Amino acid sequence: MAKVELRNEISFKAPTRVGLLADVTEALWTADVNILAIGAYDKGDMGEFLMITSNNKRAFEALEKLGGEIDMMSVVVAEVPNQPGELATIARRLADNDINVGQVYATSVEAPTVMIVLRAACEIDVVTLLEGL
Repeated sequence: MAKVELRNEISFKAPTRVGLLADVTEALWTADVNILAIGAYDKGDMGEFLMITSNNKRAFEALEKLGGEIDMMSVVVAEVPNQPGELATIARRLADNDINVGQVYATSVEAPTVMIVLRAACEIDVVTLLEGL
């Protein structure tokens, strides 16, 4: 059975440069913030980080010191069995209920479960649909 919950994800954008990843992760480390999930992308002249952390307030404060743009948005986090077809089942359930997924990423390394992070127009609808998996 899936564990599904609403969480807040931090978005941090700053000009791309060598060392930006090191600066972001060191700032969070110094603030005693654990990164639970991260996606980082070089989008031409901007670096974009999407993070779920152990303490969003401290993370936000630490990242503010680096400059850049910081935002927070709701996402759905689903912890599901690490087996073929889990994401396909979720995606089909959402599609069949006319829910568009704007963002998805996941993480697992030979663990019994995988954590999937989803952003959609109405995260509460996503939670309701996925709680029964």
